[in-house]
Amino acid sequence: MFDENEYCGYILKGDLVGALHYVKQFPEQIALYQRYMAIFDKEQYLNYAIDEPLNAMLRAYKQYYRDVFYLRLDRAAAEDRLRAKLAALLHITDGNISLDDIEQEAVAGEFQRRGFHFLGGKTGGYYGPYVWITTESRTYDVELPDGVQSYTVKLLDGFIMKSWLDYLSFGKVSTGGWTDADGIINCVKTSYDFDSENFRVSLLKHEAQHARDLALQPDMSSALLEYRAKLVELIYSVERNLLAQFVREADSSDDSNGHSAAAHRIVSDYCNLLDKTSDELGMLPIERVQEVAKSLFDKSSCTSDSLPE
Repeated sequence: MFDENEYCGYILKGDLVGALHYVKQFPEQIALYQRYMAIFDKEQYLNYAIDEPLNAMLRAYKQYYRDVFYLRLDRAAAEDRLRAKLAALLHITDGNISLDDIEQEAVAGEFQRRGFHFLGGKTGGYYGPYVWITTESRTYDVELPDGVQSYTVKLLDGFIMKSWLDYLSFGKVSTGGWTDADGIINCVKTSYDFDSENFRVSLLKHEAQHARDLALQPDMSSALLEYRAKLVELIYSVERNLLAQFVREADSSDDSNGHSAAAHRIVSDYCNLLDKTSDELGMLPIERVQEVAKSLFDKSSCTSDSLPE
């Protein structure tokens, strides 16, 4: 039977080709497979309800997604093609300008002038913008292993694009939030029920742990940041078996995808400590999952380079 969790596991690892091979096995998923073929094979891109100059820039990102995830073009080459397309659309003639500078200095400005918020850069090792309309600020007191602290949370709404995870999965998998350089937690408002453990733990505690770690150690590696934040999720989750989810997400082949790499390290640590296979981890009692997570978290706090291998 088709397993949506297995399908989503491929997407989380950026393995679109693997996801397509998996989906293609199931006749009842023919519509989903055909939708993928229309967009990624035939390049039948849909436009958004925005003006053509903005659609053209977002189309360049969609072509980048096709290059890097479907055609499996070398990542640097795919990024260079994206840079060249955006530079041409924006009439930038400086051949030495970086893709990051184009996003920050030109693309963001074009969206902002039309009333949109734009966030560029990389998520999990790949480019892909977040474009939205409204922002609302709230304050939450968040309990973490090292104490309780207040954090500002910005609730973002009216999204046009939510980076590559959302695009590859047609909205099934998406980044629900992130922490910015000022320690403010940004939350995709429609991704959460604010009364749920998913919001309280996987958004607030996960991102608050990022903010706390970066405030204390600004140069902490992304691998260690994600490792510690995921352990915090395991420490506080009682309603969901997140360890089983991390098993599906785990991937050691791409260090730039911090979430998948951290999930792989967590799974490896659990297997080594408990002398179990990854398939057995999903059957652990929640209390045992929490106990091991707390032990691993405490160990990771010792030194900046203490992430278990």
